Amino acid sequence: MRRKKTEEKRGGAPGWMVTYGDLMSLLLTFFVLLVSMSSIQESKFKQALGSLLGALGVMNMDRSAIQFDRLPIPDKYKEELGRLRNQVRMFKNYIRIKGIESKVSIEETEEGMLIRLSGPLMFESGKADLNDYAKDILTHVVNVLKESDAQIRVEGHTDNIPISNSKYSSNWELSTARAISVLKFLNNNGIPGTRLSAVGYGEFRPIVPNDTAENRRRNRRVEIYVDYKDAIMKKAVQSIAKDKEEKNG
Repeated sequence: MRRKKTEEKRGGAPGWMVTYGDLMSLLLTFFVLLVSMSSIQESKFKQALGSLLGALGVMNMDRSAIQFDRLPIPDKYKEELGRLRNQVRMFKNYIRIKGIESKVSIEETEEGMLIRLSGPLMFESGKADLNDYAKDILTHVVNVLKESDAQIRVEGHTDNIPISNSKYSSNWELSTARAISVLKFLNNNGIPGTRLSAVGYGEFRPIVPNDTAENRRRNRRVEIYVDYKDAIMKKAVQSIAKDKEEKNG
């Protein structure tokens, strides 16, 4: 009698698998709905992505952030990522050859990367017109940005020394004008306007205290944020969702 009951239990899939399958379908449907909405917020996107991929067991999730390098990215997006990182290496090499490591830097962020450019290197004091050196640097930046369709945010920053001239009555106006000058250069050299935005923060977001001349110089800067990780993740998950939909008929 015991042997018969054991044999009956071995037949077919466990009952919980039906519920599990339904749950996975609901999660997938929910996420596809979210990514199809143009107004989706970044925090909601990451939360939904983490829930979906964690539930499907395709990656280990860190509670504080998505572990980008563990995402099962389709090959075509891996190639895009490879081209982007190759351009980043070339840009870093250009910075090293020019000897401007203290004035131009590029670093990885949770969303993608940050390119930080020294204000005094690119502009005359109190002005927002790009000099020739700035244009040369930004030409190399464009080569990096063209390898992704990520959103790009250009931020202008100043020190805390008040400005008041015939063109700009505040540091807000100067920092915004400088950010827009960089944005226009990127746009005029092939970066679509749909990917670009600009903002000026004046003296209100320093990276170091404005207590020395050197620190004030460091705070006069333009920062370019490139959210390429979100762009690639979004396309990758959409591709995964599409493949699953096609397989399910």
